[in-house]
Amino acid sequence: MLLKNGYVFINGEFTKTDVLCTNGLIAKLGTNLKGDKAIDCAGCYVIPGLVEIHSHGCVGEDFSTSDVNGISKMCHYYAQNGITSVLATTMTQSKELSRQAAKNIRQCCGLDNHRAKILGIHMEGPFLGKDKKGAHDEKYLMKIDQEFFDELDELSGNNIKLVSIDPCLEGAIDFVKEYKSDKIISIAHTNATYDIATEAMQAGARHITHLFNAMNPLHHREPGVIGAALEQPCFTEIICDGIHLHPAIIRFLFQSIPQKVVLISDSMMAAGLNDGIYQLGGLLVTVQHKKAALSDGTIAGSAINLYQTMILAIQFGVKPEAAILSATYLPAKSIRKEKQIGCIEVGRKADILVLNKDYSIKTVLIGGDQEEKNKL
Repeated sequence: MLLKNGYVFINGEFTKTDVLCTNGLIAKLGTNLKGDKAIDCAGCYVIPGLVEIHSHGCVGEDFSTSDVNGISKMCHYYAQNGITSVLATTMTQSKELSRQAAKNIRQCCGLDNHRAKILGIHMEGPFLGKDKKGAHDEKYLMKIDQEFFDELDELSGNNIKLVSIDPCLEGAIDFVKEYKSDKIISIAHTNATYDIATEAMQAGARHITHLFNAMNPLHHREPGVIGAALEQPCFTEIICDGIHLHPAIIRFLFQSIPQKVVLISDSMMAAGLNDGIYQLGGLLVTVQHKKAALSDGTIAGSAINLYQTMILAIQFGVKPEAAILSATYLPAKSIRKEKQIGCIEVGRKADILVLNKDYSIKTVLIGGDQEEKNKL
């Protein structure tokens, strides 16, 4: 497949060039390239496929409970919306359901079926703090249990790539030190002070789950997790749906720590569907005007997808190049996958998104194969 005459997103900026894809990979970049099958991208933006590292579900399905067919349905939806790589994100639930989820997701990891590829699991819960539990079911929250974690990882085929924990829990720092070389450890759902968060980061936690949400606010005498995240080397997820964070905070983060910002949707099963009553981690969630909430008003994930968060970031005043980087290369880098996905370079996987001038989706390529968005 040859993409001609487009403005190609390379190294954080747009360059007018051609892209030749062969055998599922990006083979050449340059002008006047030749290929058997070509798409004229004149006036269009050519960017990497989006990389979603925190999505619980969509189109009525949930990674915590859906079977292989349900996961395939989700991957269909992701690809329709330009999302070509996904970390299947699980919720706090019973041990038995967690075991089954690990086995179900294992069957889908790495499949190349012209849909979004499941890169592995983002395990959000059950090692989270009760005071900042958010939409996690408190009765299933638990202390750090390495034996249970190892069991789930084995059931998943060693596919747990990212695990969110509360660093205040007993044994949390030891957990970070034990798994930091093989897993990405993220600070999440916590009352952690600046000192505790800093200790966890210096021990090897290099990721923050949905910064500002489910943690203490930034205070000038107790900076907390947010202060530590601004200072320490780490990646910070943000939910850019206009509900979880004020647009001014979005702009502030992109201005102050642009190389740390990772856009996520934190979507639940209502993404891609209408308002209504849904479930997340076994709890009832009401979605109204795209706001998902428990009966007590607690926000329960989002009802939009990663592509939509990227567009919202641009609408909020973030430079398009920065928003695109935070939905492609930076999430890939945050989970150590930047050598395979998230950028348009020779040798990388040919997962590519072609956008019209207004950033609407024109074409999605998965492994170099064109997929019309209404026929995925």
